[in-house]
Amino acid sequence: DERIPTVTCTSSNVLQTMLNASAQIPDLTIMYGPDTYMGDNLVALFDAVLGKVGGVAWDDERIKRELHPAHNQASIRKLRDSIDVYPSGNCVVHHMFGSEVVRTVKEHYDDAYVTAHLEVPGEMFEIALEKSLVNRGVVGSTSNILNFISEKVDEAAAKAANVKASGDKTRLKFILGTEAGMVTSIVKSVQEILARRGCDSVEAEIVFPVAAEAVMGVEDEATGLSVVPGAGGGEGCSTAGGCATCPFMKMNDLDALNDVVDMVLTGEEDIARLRGHLPPDRLQGKMLGGVKATDLGSEPILHMRHFMKEGSMSDDLVRRITNKC
Repeated sequence: DERIPTVTCTSSNVLQTMLNASAQIPDLTIMYGPDTYMGDNLVALFDAVLGKVGGVAWDDERIKRELHPAHNQASIRKLRDSIDVYPSGNCVVHHMFGSEVVRTVKEHYDDAYVTAHLEVPGEMFEIALEKSLVNRGVVGSTSNILNFISEKVDEAAAKAANVKASGDKTRLKFILGTEAGMVTSIVKSVQEILARRGCDSVEAEIVFPVAAEAVMGVEDEATGLSVVPGAGGGEGCSTAGGCATCPFMKMNDLDALNDVVDMVLTGEEDIARLRGHLPPDRLQGKMLGGVKATDLGSEPILHMRHFMKEGSMSDDLVRRITNKC
């Protein structure tokens, strides 16, 4: 942050962060990292706005209405050309949505709604992006995906309520291009919508596409299943497909947290054991530009907090960026 002013982002706020920063600092250069897929997909999203995907460019009014009130075609083009994406970073789970999965989606699920997280590989993202242009898909964060699926189910349930009961069921198919842990929140939302609408004629099928390496064969006469989810090599995920869940996220659970708290409370011996798991403290006592390195490490998060609270980059951050130019 001392050499290059930095803002921490999440998939939920990264687009608005870029739009606001470039509106406040017109000649801004954005060095995006570390997730290569998300960076490339954001560029692809701006390409779609400019008409390079789907062939229909957004006019200035739509850009102001749906993206940002301070932007237009010219400023979006300038923003798109100012983004420099880090070339060597990806999420081990989102990496699984490769060419095999893309072919399957195109060949067998053309009638489905397609959703894609900003961190999935470009091919999968492009399918969802093209679908989103005709309201048959969505790209963005997990909350964007959840809201899209909920809206489509609610629309179908409302429509079914206005049609005389015929006994026919409406089945909506959704390709879920993100981490499998999101399925629970989707099921909960769909169930609540259908219960609220008193609708039993609408079904939502959630399709989680995975590479062939993400399943393994079994011989289970009791269940009759010939394949089950999970990496054939054992626990956890692989970049080829794995178990479709993030092994690092799954390390953070209440049992593990309780274990750590118990160790802290039981005395100095356990605390000493915990200290052995701390990362190397290479920044202790180090100064950069007259500021403690440990304080500089937290500044990108503080910049994000300011943006989320105020809806704009702080005056201090703007000053530091413009002074670097």
